[in-house]
Amino acid sequence: MRASRLSRYSWTMFDFANQPFYTLIMTFVFSVYFTDVFIGGADGAQKLTLTQTISGLAIAILSPVLGSITDIKGNRKLLMGISSALFVLGMALLWYSPPGAPYGIWLVMFGLILASAMVGFSEVFNNSVLSTIETPENSGWLSGMGYGVGYIAGLIALILFLIIFVWPGGETENLYGLNTSEYEHIRIVGPLSAIWYAVFIIPLFLFTPDIKKNDITVINSIKIGLTNFIKTFKETRKYKNIFTFLITRMFYQDALNALFVVGGVYASLVIGMSLTQVLILGIILNIFSGPSSIYGGYLNDLIGSKNVINLSLWGLFLSGVLGISIDKDTIFFFFTVNEYSSNVEEFTFGIFNSISQLTYICVVIGISIFYGPAQTASRALMIKIAPQEKMTEFFGLYAFAGKSTAWLVPGIMSIILAFTDSLQYAMISIMVFNLIGIVGMYFVSEK
Repeated sequence: MRASRLSRYSWTMFDFANQPFYTLIMTFVFSVYFTDVFIGGADGAQKLTLTQTISGLAIAILSPVLGSITDIKGNRKLLMGISSALFVLGMALLWYSPPGAPYGIWLVMFGLILASAMVGFSEVFNNSVLSTIETPENSGWLSGMGYGVGYIAGLIALILFLIIFVWPGGETENLYGLNTSEYEHIRIVGPLSAIWYAVFIIPLFLFTPDIKKNDITVINSIKIGLTNFIKTFKETRKYKNIFTFLITRMFYQDALNALFVVGGVYASLVIGMSLTQVLILGIILNIFSGPSSIYGGYLNDLIGSKNVINLSLWGLFLSGVLGISIDKDTIFFFFTVNEYSSNVEEFTFGIFNSISQLTYICVVIGISIFYGPAQTASRALMIKIAPQEKMTEFFGLYAFAGKSTAWLVPGIMSIILAFTDSLQYAMISIMVFNLIGIVGMYFVSEK
């Protein structure tokens, strides 16, 4: 049965609350600062991908087991509350990242690893709640609404951070008591994102119902959960379609994760955008991402989850190939352009200043249009094909499929970067994993 409208809309607030972490920290602000100022250049990109490799391994190993235990004991909100508190702590630690890393890099890297892992665990519990508050035939719409309001949150956060901190910070050495020469007006993004999450997650804990708590000890729930988890793997033949989907998603979600993390870094290091330009790029992309996610949820219920995933993956692949064909003075691999264009600067009111920047924006708008529907339809498809009594366990496996090899793409990228110092070459690995996902979806049934 469907939960109340308040319960369902409160559930979408999880995506609204956590989006600044992905948008401000992992893509458009802190990741760029991390690779440009905190640890410069290719070494910074390697260290950034290393944090995602480690957190991905943690999520891959623990998510299915935690999901299985939660199906036995219930009480999702308790575990989600613990992971949320640690998520907030991880984001707050990013404040300790002065330029050049004079006090070392490990506390900041630990903060990124902790935050990335904890938001991943929280997503497992949150995703499994969807099946208890919405019917399968309407789950696509609600899933899309969640991602849609998330991207709207990212858009709001980007605009506010740009107007309140980035632009004024370039004009003064002291902004609201923050030392801009030490980039405190940029480093504050971690604590602010932590506060944002802590405030906007409250409706979910207050109004979205939890599954019934079972009267069983923690130790026994762990024993039974582990037993059930092992049994599920032994019954792979029984769940062949689900495991086919999970393996397929393992590849294309790795590509999506890596694309999200390095998108802002690529715009900075390869395309030559400044931090302000990267932030404006993020605003443009989020303008398209929010509505496309919501429409993707509607389309999911209209033409089916599998069709939406297939269309999205092809769109992401083609947009990605075009994206890596662009650098500061080249577009579409073969066409040379000037690094500066007065016409572009005049056309964009002084915001952007090269043909390659403008071309890159047009191309990655395609990525922003297809990224949300791919996530929306994947979550909705899992609701349709997973057994209700094992929903959290299978969403743990869903997280496993999204993170078990999440270390692989960043790892491959790190190796390529070490040998070539070329982020363009490193991005090819993302396209390969996307293509494998496209092939794998042909073997998945929506029934």
